[in-house]
Amino acid sequence: MPPIFDLVIACDWSAAKGRKPEPGEDRCWLAWRTHDNATPDPEYMPTRLESEARIRELIEDHAGARTLVGFDFAIGYALAEDGTPVLPIGRELCALMAGRITDDPSGVNNRFDVAQDLNAMIKERTGAPHGPFWGRPKEMDHLDGLPMRRAKPTGMPQFRAAESAAQAVTRSRPQSAWKLAGIGSVGSQSLMGLPTVHRVLTDAQLGPRAHLWPFEPAPDRGDAITIAEIYPSLFPQHAPKHWYKDARQVVDSRDALWALESIDTPTHERATTEGWILGVPG
Repeated sequence: MPPIFDLVIACDWSAAKGRKPEPGEDRCWLAWRTHDNATPDPEYMPTRLESEARIRELIEDHAGARTLVGFDFAIGYALAEDGTPVLPIGRELCALMAGRITDDPSGVNNRFDVAQDLNAMIKERTGAPHGPFWGRPKEMDHLDGLPMRRAKPTGMPQFRAAESAAQAVTRSRPQSAWKLAGIGSVGSQSLMGLPTVHRVLTDAQLGPRAHLWPFEPAPDRGDAITIAEIYPSLFPQHAPKHWYKDARQVVDSRDALWALESIDTPTHERATTEGWILGVPG
């Protein structure tokens, strides 16, 4: 069966500060594949902005390709305990973060300040005494609305339905999108990655081709760009062990995504409000 995409790009994101020219862990990596380029090595990106530029370059270099771009961060947040959303959904969420997050070429950013503001917004909507974002650095004690450790109660679940489903499939321990610091701080990666998703979705050249899975249907054209959330722990580990862990994960993710036989909208009732992880049964 032929692949359903002509170009697949798997991205490992990072919220790290500073530009690090030499390859390393906890930085941006990407791996890509096309029909005529079977297994290129993973590519290291010293900063998020350079990773974003490389993604755009790959898409532009393969004009007319049915494209899948997978990002390893949450593209959505859990609904409140009463089942209502506390933050925008889909494109609107990406636009919100793009309007608030700043990120310069050296990687300096304001994600903790933004998280504090979001906590205040969510507290107002839930009436809970605490907001759900947590994990500020010790030296940022002026951010008293963003605790160092998880506070209770917040009126918010720690995990989305997608993460619970992924845990059941992989027996791994997904991290919460509210967690901003420490091991597996996917919350910071999401805050710093959603603006990139917004810029691709709204780009004058790429935007008309792009859609955000599973929130919206693909455009009726053969060169559609699908942007989706991925979870590398979902995929078998086959990449060469001499690479960095992040490099291995993007290669394994890329090859698994390349082998997909379909990309249907999940049937779970929360998929189009909280988001979903591509490849997790829904």
